[in-house]
Amino acid sequence: MDLISNNYDGPKRPKKSEQFNLDFAYSMDAAEIDAGIREAIRGVKVSIMASGIALYRTDVSGLFIDLGFKKFGEYIDSLAEDSGMARTTLYNWEYIGEAYIKHRSELERVGFTNDDGPTKLPFLARALENRPKREVFKAIKDMGKKEFEDWSRGDNVKKVKKYKYVKVKGKHIFVGRSPLVTFADGLSPEDRKYYESLLLEGAKAAKQNQYARCYLFYDADEARRFDRVYQREIRILRGKR
Repeated sequence: MDLISNNYDGPKRPKKSEQFNLDFAYSMDAAEIDAGIREAIRGVKVSIMASGIALYRTDVSGLFIDLGFKKFGEYIDSLAEDSGMARTTLYNWEYIGEAYIKHRSELERVGFTNDDGPTKLPFLARALENRPKREVFKAIKDMGKKEFEDWSRGDNVKKVKKYKYVKVKGKHIFVGRSPLVTFADGLSPEDRKYYESLLLEGAKAAKQNQYARCYLFYDADEARRFDRVYQREIRILRGKR
């Protein structure tokens, strides 16, 4: 019969964790990287950073094709449906992975770890556009997410307005008093209305210090269906900030 020892030598010190667990994120095997992403989402390997890196590499390396998807967006749709995660969350994770891969050496130099908050990484590119590089990497290490997000916009973002107003006059679109676009003669009313809407939305976004982006659709019906999804997802995204 085995005897159970009653010796007690005090609490054991926990093992020092690695900075990031990136094993699956750097795999070149599509099935392995897919399994790693799904495992991370389920909480078996909780690491937004590793999932983000894996998603970014799956996208840029075309690994989603090996999984039977024609487009990365189709892979995201499948992943969202299987995991219950919002698509916007998965795309945000990809932005996190992209920022980390592009700036890994600088982040490691300042000792940035998962504990410092990977959700700050999507604002890194904007911070580098508006702030000195040396200050940016110190700030992303030391600041909280909301503080870094606001700081990344720069000092003058609320003081400077790019456009006082945008107006359509005849066949011209004006920004302030300056002509922006002149429409060609012979343009159909439908085409004119279409191009006007694109330009005015872009100008509106710039005036509000926001970012506009165009997406391509097969027809107006598909665009309207996407718009309903967009409105739902943007509320979810902004609710998490």
